[in-house]
Amino acid sequence: MEITPIGERVLIKPVKKEEVTKSGIYIPESAQEKKKEGYVVAVGQRDDGTTLPLKQGDHVLYGGYSADTVEVDSETYVFVPFKDILAKME
Repeated sequence: MEITPIGERVLIKPVKKEEVTKSGIYIPESAQEKKKEGYVVAVGQRDDGTTLPLKQGDHVLYGGYSADTVEVDSETYVFVPFKDILAKME
């Protein structure tokens, strides 16, 4: 299934963080650092039709609280507004 974001949104496949330390201690999600990162799956367009400065496969850091999670073919993806993309990692 192909998903295309509408407007200034980016579809991201989040990177799963380890929930257990090397010594075997479980870290609950509420205690984990909130750095969010993932890989761009699809990118929408600006309202005037120009493209956003991201492409499929880019590794990005993102923040914000307005992300929407969706599950497709047993994979979890996140729709993030473009304004919440913090950085592109090289």
